[in-house]
Formats: sequence, C-alpha cells, structure tokens
Amino acid sequence: MELELKNIKHTAWASEETHCYQASLYVDGKPLAIVGNAGHGGPDYEHPHSRFKGDFQSRMSEVREYFTTLPTIPTPLFEQGFTQDLWSWCIEEVDDWISARELKKHLKKGYVFHFADGAGVYAHESRPASTVAVVLNDLPFADALAIWKETA
Repeated sequence: MELELKNIKHTAWASEETHCYQASLYVDGKPLAIVGNAGHGGPDYEHPHSRFKGDFQSRMSEVREYFTTLPTIPTPLFEQGFTQDLWSWCIEEVDDWISARELKKHLKKGYVFHFADGAGVYAHESRPASTVAVVLNDLPFADALAIWKETA
C-alpha cells in the first residue's frame, strides 16, 4: 500500500500541543481522505475526500490494518518499540514537509553547510571551503534533507 500526503496546509501559530494541519491522504495514487488536526492535542480527524468514490469506512479500515502489519519502531522509551499507525505516520509526513520547506527557504537565501567535525547546519551568504564543510546546496535534495533533519 502506497500512502502519500498532498496539499499540506500547516498553521504554525495555531499549533499548540500537536501540528495544526490539513492534508489530502492519497492511497495507491488515488485520493481517499482529508486528514488533519486542530493543533490542541486532540486526535486527528479524517473525512472522505470529495473525489473518493466507494465505501470510505471500509477503505480506512484497510489503511489501519496495513499499519498493523508494519514492524514496531525501536525507541529507548518503550522496550517493545513504538507501534505505527496512521496518526503517527501523518505527524512524520508533516514534520518532513516542514523540514523540506525550511531547507528550501535557506537554500534560496545562500549557502547551507555542515562542518564534518561539528554538529548543526549553518547558513551564510558566502560559500565555505569544501575542504572544511559539506555544502548542502551541492547535494541532491534528498541527501541535503537527510543531513538537515539529523543536525538542524
């Protein structure tokens, strides 16, 4: 099952305990639901997408069942790991979308780089020497985003 969030709208000022967002959930390339959260710590909501045709509850049950087949995510907080579900997946997708948007903004303004011997990423108008830093502007976006998410 291929899941994708599209048309993400995020409102940072309204995000209190959770992300305040709304997005279209696509399953296997077709729209299924509008998902989102009001940002006040409550659960995500899900409504049928206006272009979805079929039994919405049945298809959402299939999506939830899909997550039960995935392995748990190792975490130091829980010995048995963290069980994946649609809600946690949506949070990760919104986090990734926010990170990508932020990195794109910095890449347009100047050079973004990471020193090989230090933590963090830095931005500057001038290009650093490639012998002391990895310049994220020179990397494929997916690779630059991985470094950004690890260190920013």
